[in-house]
Amino acid sequence: MVPLNYNQLYYFYQIAEQGSISQASKKLLISSPALSMQLKELEESLKTPLFDRVGNKLLLTESGSIVFEYAKDIFKLGFELRDTIGDRTHKNERNKIEIGCQDTIPKSISDELLTFLIETKKCKVVLKESNREELIRLQNEYKLDLILTNSVPAVDNSFIYESKLLMKESLVIIGHPKFKNLKGKLGEIGKIPFILPTYDSSLRQKLDNYFLDKKLKLDVIAEVEDKATEIDLALRGLGLIIVMKNSVPQLIEKKLLIELHPIKEIQEEVWMIIGKRKILNPLALHAMKSFLINP
Repeated sequence: MVPLNYNQLYYFYQIAEQGSISQASKKLLISSPALSMQLKELEESLKTPLFDRVGNKLLLTESGSIVFEYAKDIFKLGFELRDTIGDRTHKNERNKIEIGCQDTIPKSISDELLTFLIETKKCKVVLKESNREELIRLQNEYKLDLILTNSVPAVDNSFIYESKLLMKESLVIIGHPKFKNLKGKLGEIGKIPFILPTYDSSLRQKLDNYFLDKKLKLDVIAEVEDKATEIDLALRGLGLIIVMKNSVPQLIEKKLLIELHPIKEIQEEVWMIIGKRKILNPLALHAMKSFLINP
């Protein structure tokens, strides 16, 4: 039996990931003809076509889909092996944890987690912010030890080793103190410019339904993904924002921002998730066991 050529398998994996030979060749820095030849040799060694060529598109065959699932597992384990051996090679350096934080989560929460880990474990923390789907992909490829998101994926939890609900809180409309005369007057509040999450976020959909039910059409002057940007714009008095009250306690305490109206019908969550891997980062387990958000 001819041994499987793992270089060719990796080339196939990248072609399937990128969706075309030309895109994969750019990532791999290999010419398209050479990549096509490697793919052809892999198909010949497996004695089955892996793609159906429809116009300029490559679609996985039934066999190709099976090979792709095996390839994903093989190379995920390879990433983990590299990281594990790399950690041992650099054992004289600080312990390290790589954390992903969804960009809609208040910065104060990720700051609390980083402070907790640095103070309790004297470790090096690497923080990456992105959307939830990207963070899940990176964790599923063993590139993140732990992620903070607004929800646990409902469709496929097979990648999750452990999850923990850190906080669940209803929302509140807040704004610059110059709007204090509007406190509690939702109808009047609705006439003030708003800064809201982007349309593709689950929170935005909930908010749109809420205001539709209240028969209010908001004047939305900005749509942003980053919660810190929302808060900064609100501090400048440019518009109102909707957040968890606990996400900006110091700003409210110092009266830099004030509460105008609660939205008890909508609650936001913050989850901590560790993905499955052969060797779990003990720092991630420590955070899962001991980290709590200060009330």
